[in-house]
Amino acid sequence: MNAVEKQILSEYEKGYNVEALSYQIMGKLLDEKYVKERFKMFDVERLYIYGGTYMGVQLYRAGKTYADILGIVDRSGKIISNDNIPVITLDEFRKDYTGGKVVITPLYYFQEIKEDLERFIDTKDILDIAELLMGIA
Repeated sequence: MNAVEKQILSEYEKGYNVEALSYQIMGKLLDEKYVKERFKMFDVERLYIYGGTYMGVQLYRAGKTYADILGIVDRSGKIISNDNIPVITLDEFRKDYTGGKVVITPLYYFQEIKEDLERFIDTKDILDIAELLMGIA
């Protein structure tokens, strides 16, 4: 197997693993009692959700009763839902952030997003949605 074939296989494997984990997480988000317990375990009282995809919107819906969700942050300022969910652009978020946890929902780009957020947010306040819903505090 040459280097290009190895790279293609590696990207396919990463995509497959992310997709499988996404299904597990979406299943957890359907159980609001579980979400409440996880918020308590990770001391999530006030948060922003990073990512306007289905997972971000579902986290908003499942968690809005149990935490003060200040909005969904999306680089473009758009989300996949037309519900009455507050959405802010990344630039607005940089200017207005005053504290609270940030849960990153895009699994595939988590590391890149985290590095960008660490420029103005304490690392301890940045959570991966997989860590929040499936990890150990």
